[in-house]
Amino acid sequence: MKIMHVIHEMNIGGAQTLVKNYMLNFDSRNNEVILLCFNHTKDSPYEKELLNNGINVIYAQDYSLCKHRINKLTKLINHYYRYIVVKRIINTQSPDVIHMHLAVNRFVKFAKPKRRTKLFYTVHSEPKVIWQSRTKKSHAELRATRWLIKKYGMRMIVLHEKMKNEVDDMFNVCNSIVLNNGVDVDRIMNSKDSNLMREELGIPRNSFVIGHIGRFLRVKNHDFLTDVFIEIAKRNNRAFLMLVGDGPDKKRIMNKLNEAKMKNRYLILNNRNDVPDLLNAMDVFIFPSLYEGIPLSLIEAQIARKPCFISDGVNEHAIISNIVTRIALEQGASLWGDKILSYKAPNKIVVDEDDWDIRKETKKLEQIYLSALINKIMDYNNTYKEKQ
Repeated sequence: MKIMHVIHEMNIGGAQTLVKNYMLNFDSRNNEVILLCFNHTKDSPYEKELLNNGINVIYAQDYSLCKHRINKLTKLINHYYRYIVVKRIINTQSPDVIHMHLAVNRFVKFAKPKRRTKLFYTVHSEPKVIWQSRTKKSHAELRATRWLIKKYGMRMIVLHEKMKNEVDDMFNVCNSIVLNNGVDVDRIMNSKDSNLMREELGIPRNSFVIGHIGRFLRVKNHDFLTDVFIEIAKRNNRAFLMLVGDGPDKKRIMNKLNEAKMKNRYLILNNRNDVPDLLNAMDVFIFPSLYEGIPLSLIEAQIARKPCFISDGVNEHAIISNIVTRIALEQGASLWGDKILSYKAPNKIVVDEDDWDIRKETKKLEQIYLSALINKIMDYNNTYKEKQ
């Protein structure tokens, strides 16, 4: 099979991590794998990792017009020219399978792949957030998704049964596929020693490290997270905060921590691809998002056996162990601090890691592609016979 995945860019995020993991685990002996990215991401370790592993990555940005004159006009021109670039790349590569992630469906609709192409789309977040937000992009993506389902029979890949029901109802289908977003279980289980990681990062060995992994976006609720840490730091002078990620809210959160006189009690890391090692440097993992699908970092934290404290906005299907404490955001930062400081681990930690192995999930995905292509060929042959 010739398989193409399409995504905006390879910054450090849940969808990007999944795509990177798929690319590295597809059977390269029997498949030709292509990643179509719209933009380069500055200093992206994912881009380097894919390059070092010989993955064919095509960047639409490389074909932009007026590359050396960046202003509002050229940005507008390149935005619309990108539709043409994506169309040319898809038509030139002519993949058997196109698998989309995040807000790219309107570009694939414009490209109009060959009718024999099988299309798939992974729903990475809550369906209502993706397609029913009051934005032009959301409405455009909704129209494009409906069109691709109608014209190409695009299959939706979802994260759990509840999401399947929502997506099936929204698009009037009954064939959405539930598939876990796998993680590199072996890498997590064989990560670096905790003390070694703290030494490398410059974190005092006896610190009580509260960790979080996620982009600095409103939905991740870093404001509340820092409030929780400040509450803990008042009661525990060994408390130390480690944040892993990048994004538009990063500088503001840094300023908030500095103003709270926490300048020497936190560390922010970005552009990292050693998450399993970083998890080992943490004592607890905190995830107070406003809403979430199935965050990969939370799955990884549980497999790493880290006590996790999550908001009620995180989907319950992301709980795969008995070391997760779910707390309503309305309870406030002080109560969150109390629960974290008073936590006692269960006598036996139970984690359902087998269902989240990226190697197993990638093999399942390959079989889904293959079955879809076989069915497509059979439908074509039956149609041909009827015409004869």
